[in-house]
Amino acid sequence: MKQVFLTGKGQVEVVDAPVPARLVDSVLVRNVCSLISTGTEAAAITRRSGLLGLYEKAISSRERIDQVWTLTRALGIGRAWDVVRQKLEEYSPIGYSCAGEVVEVDHPGMSFSPGDRVACMGAGFACHAEYVAVPKNLVVRIPDKVSFAEAAFGALGCIALQGIRRLDLTPGERVGVIGLGLIGQLCGRLLSAMGHEVFGMDLRPERSQKLAEIEGAHALAFDSVDSVRRVEELTEGKGLDGVIVCAASQSDEPVNLAFDLCRPQGRVSVIGDVGLRLAREKMYAKELDLRISRSYGPGRYDAQYELGGHDYPVGYVRWTEGRNLEHFLHLLSVGRLSLRSLITARFSIDQAQVAYSELKRAAGDIYAIVFEYPVPGGELHAATWSAPRPLASPAALIIRDRPIRLGLVGIGGFARGVHIPNLRTLRAAFDVRGVASRSGARAALGAKLTSASIVTADYQELLGHPEIDAVLIATRHATHAQIACEALRAGKHVFVEKPMATTVEDGRAVEALARASGLIVRVGFNRRFSPQVAALRSVVGATGTRILHCRVNLGRISGDWSNTVEEGGRFLGEGVHFFDLFNWFMNAEPISISAVFAGLPQTTNPNAAVSVRYPGGSIAQLLYTALGDATMGKEQYEAFGDGRCARLEDFRGLMAFGTRVSVTRRARRDMGQRAELEEFAAAIQGERRAVAGADARAGLVATWMALAAYESAALHQAMKLDV
Repeated sequence: MKQVFLTGKGQVEVVDAPVPARLVDSVLVRNVCSLISTGTEAAAITRRSGLLGLYEKAISSRERIDQVWTLTRALGIGRAWDVVRQKLEEYSPIGYSCAGEVVEVDHPGMSFSPGDRVACMGAGFACHAEYVAVPKNLVVRIPDKVSFAEAAFGALGCIALQGIRRLDLTPGERVGVIGLGLIGQLCGRLLSAMGHEVFGMDLRPERSQKLAEIEGAHALAFDSVDSVRRVEELTEGKGLDGVIVCAASQSDEPVNLAFDLCRPQGRVSVIGDVGLRLAREKMYAKELDLRISRSYGPGRYDAQYELGGHDYPVGYVRWTEGRNLEHFLHLLSVGRLSLRSLITARFSIDQAQVAYSELKRAAGDIYAIVFEYPVPGGELHAATWSAPRPLASPAALIIRDRPIRLGLVGIGGFARGVHIPNLRTLRAAFDVRGVASRSGARAALGAKLTSASIVTADYQELLGHPEIDAVLIATRHATHAQIACEALRAGKHVFVEKPMATTVEDGRAVEALARASGLIVRVGFNRRFSPQVAALRSVVGATGTRILHCRVNLGRISGDWSNTVEEGGRFLGEGVHFFDLFNWFMNAEPISISAVFAGLPQTTNPNAAVSVRYPGGSIAQLLYTALGDATMGKEQYEAFGDGRCARLEDFRGLMAFGTRVSVTRRARRDMGQRAELEEFAAAIQGERRAVAGADARAGLVATWMALAAYESAALHQAMKLDV
């Protein structure tokens, strides 16, 4: 299928992508129309037909400057610049409002059926693409009298509607709209449909004239009218009951103008991205309320609602984002709302670059651009939402005299930012033949980055393909063990990102399959491959009684998908890194582990102090916390043994003491990610490296250690190794 992407350099490309794969409680929709958000999307496209330089993009806002400065302090100039450059080279799916026909549903119990006409919303779901997979709470049936083109306004209609609801209006109140772009025009039309007297204002006279299409609306152009005085005249000195700010400006003038327009105890709702240095004296004198509107309505940014399918009871939350979309479509169906005059142009999906060029060329004259999609000539490709295919025969255990043909499963930020750049430099060892990602869009992007020829939304296609020798699994944590087991049964070597498993039982299953098959399994515990960590161990020696202390300062992690119950929590997801490092450093498995948590030892609590005992009396300690500030630096290691000690700060500086001469080693950060892939290839080729990779047993033990830490804290006792 065809899908529109935005590059990090602000350019538009149409890419051939797989049809997206199954989401829980979702529907697969064949798009008929999708709507360009002329405000949000236009702002993302470069003003020049070329591209902004990396420097210009990086400093184009104060927020970006702060982000780059934080990265520089944490990672160093070279690594920070690499991160910025990589971000600007990424591709992102674009679009968040569309309409089409349901092709398939996730299960028979859903309230949708194939053939249903539906409106869809949501960034990352309702994209500019021929097919989209959308969770059920972001999909609403289209009434018979509503066209696909008007239904495609759904997400933007919800934004306007929620901004209106934030004013808590009563019948007959007068409402102003500042900023008459597409959202402002929608606000004006919705307010009129609800029986309110509308006062619209904009810098551009043509936008005011557009609002004047609404019968009874007052359209004011700032360049020709004193809006405050004119509103006083039209309201007989009373002022407006409420004002909605839809402008997009760094200036504080729009919101402070809203205060001037309001009557005493009026309300102001902010939809647009405007400056908020408020004139307190204006608010105080009239006792005004300022309210921020959050996108489509209640449920937005709530993963349980949007992804989990859990609706809010109507008795407690009358207007969710889904019910806002239903009401918006209802107003269209009964004829109280018409949007046809707002559609400035229509383009086919193949003409996306032309459409966005036109949008940037004449932004002031354009309100809505609709993409139209061709009716498919045949049935949907059967590989998209099918049952697992028969598995391939086992690959040869040892591969020599050619690169290893690799399939990538999961193309998230870590795979794109770390593994793919390393694989590019290891072409002699790996030939990336296939890429799989459930979204389809990311699979297409991964293929562009790796030149892979097999592109799919279903990882089973890689597991059953005879040209794939091994897979690299970089999906979300809770899926790692299942995919690893399926890959081993399919005869593929496995490199699985940490954690290998989120339960001991799943870890045992992976270990048993690895042992029975003779296939290579490696877990992404890269720190054992870091040359700086190797130097740290060399200072205190690899034998005898030693102490290793590790401090991991995460900084705040609110909203992180990895720190959820479903994914096992951040401590299990990342803490296993340090437990594996301890085991490698001590060259032994632990005897026992004890832990305390700052707060209750629950899955999503990452704040732990852990002590691990090893044979011979050695001890490793981990302080893992999200209570601090990330600018302090993330990782610090201190090692003691044989009359010597050493300290390593964030893989940049190593200081050694007690040797003949105290030394300081400084080098570019190397956390071992490339070396771990080199060792994986060497193991498949039958070679041995100085540093052995973490096998399935290592992955199992690390998972046990993380889970045992929780149990130790809950029981207030040390847990003995019993894997």
